[in-house]
Amino acid sequence: MKALLGQIFLLFLVAGSIDKVRAENVAVVLSSDAAPYQEALEGFKEIVRHRIAGVQILEKDNPAAWQQQLKKLRSEIEPDLVFVIGSSGLQAVSNDIKNIPIVHALAFNPFGSTVSAAKNVYGVSMIPSADQVVSLLKELNPKLRRVGTIYDPSRNGLLFSQARVAFQKDGLQLVGKETRSTGDVGAALKSLESDVEVLWLWPDERFLADDILQRILLFSFERKIPVLGLSERHTEMGALLSLSYGSAKDMGRQAGEVSNSLLSDAKMVAMPLVTLRQVKLTVNLRTARRLDIEMPESIRHRADNAIKAPVYLDGDWWVFRLRIISYSGRIRESVGRVTYENGRFESEDPRLLTGGDTVGTAGFLPFATLHFTDPERKWLDFPLIPGKTWSFRYHRMRIGRIASHSWSTAEAEVSGHALEPIKTPSGNLPAIRIDRTDTVDGAGYLTYFYSPKTKSVVKATGERSTGIYSIPSQTRYELDLLDHGHRDSAASTRGAIPAPR
Repeated sequence: MKALLGQIFLLFLVAGSIDKVRAENVAVVLSSDAAPYQEALEGFKEIVRHRIAGVQILEKDNPAAWQQQLKKLRSEIEPDLVFVIGSSGLQAVSNDIKNIPIVHALAFNPFGSTVSAAKNVYGVSMIPSADQVVSLLKELNPKLRRVGTIYDPSRNGLLFSQARVAFQKDGLQLVGKETRSTGDVGAALKSLESDVEVLWLWPDERFLADDILQRILLFSFERKIPVLGLSERHTEMGALLSLSYGSAKDMGRQAGEVSNSLLSDAKMVAMPLVTLRQVKLTVNLRTARRLDIEMPESIRHRADNAIKAPVYLDGDWWVFRLRIISYSGRIRESVGRVTYENGRFESEDPRLLTGGDTVGTAGFLPFATLHFTDPERKWLDFPLIPGKTWSFRYHRMRIGRIASHSWSTAEAEVSGHALEPIKTPSGNLPAIRIDRTDTVDGAGYLTYFYSPKTKSVVKATGERSTGIYSIPSQTRYELDLLDHGHRDSAASTRGAIPAPR
């Protein structure tokens, strides 16, 4: 009988334990309603096994109101754990809550504040780990030995010590220059110039302000010491490479995994800071040329800001408008449709199929990649990366006393820093800018925008010199994407070609 009562009592304990686990409440605090924060919350909801009992978005730029908001949140739901998204939210919550776990995501530098002293704070790192940095730098230069950084030991001393140990394991030396204020940056850089081969930017907001970054990048160009940045913006400004978080949603998932561990029956010990799982790599080939660095192909093709070659499907179609403005001011406008069928592009207007052996504008205006069978005609040489250059040939015709046909050589460069919205008759489309000039006789230039969304050039403008009876003149060309789609999609109903004007 006693044994039976004991078993019943044990069942009540287990049931109570299960109910307790299921009843544990999670409060969520967002530093703002920014899109990345919302994405992190979506990822967290996918993974966390406990009830999200309340979500609080802090009032933007109003720290005075945060304490009241957090007080109200705690009193209403009595959370067992708080998930915080963003740096300002983490600072506010960690100052206010000491008795329950706090898990964070998208907090730029949790070690750089009073948060680091809190014993109840866990989270997902927003910056790459030292191991991830070492792997990339050794791929860039297998002979690399010394990497430099400037840091404030009061903010990043622990992070620097951990990174230095990781570097030593791989035979590299991390050379740190202690810098406690922005006024010391110049002296710190000077002390590193003859001692390091790469400069790694550190997660300290003071040293990442635009004016300080410009000084660091000027140092990089003058001393030919490449910079490894922490965001795509750093790459756009002139850093050779950058490693940053790859997915806010996946950071939220990682935070959910940490929360599940902290709230489990076993009370598993979670790491205070979990390594970032998805990392984004961006490169700048313009900077590489300036620093006389050859970027390995493996890095070029893996870069997240590299636009990969499109995959065309039978049934893809595009409608373009072409305007030709002669030297006399006469305007000719036409609209043409291009389709992709049986592995090839087709159009009733040969001018839209660049590089064909047809006279006139053929070979001057780009459509898409084209010329898969002719490696010399690379209108677009994938992957497209900011700063990339290449040469190609195209067919042209001269009109004079005697018409002549010839091949011209052109050079192209991806001059855009990143995809940007380009206004077209087909809508605002993400595209990257490419500038092209003739290199044989300076006979033309062209600026065009390629969009991976449409798998085509969406806009182009340029001029080409012509000769009529040996009188030099300029003809201007304009190309715009009017519409695009696929044969089996709803968009195909919009593909009718309007009458030319």
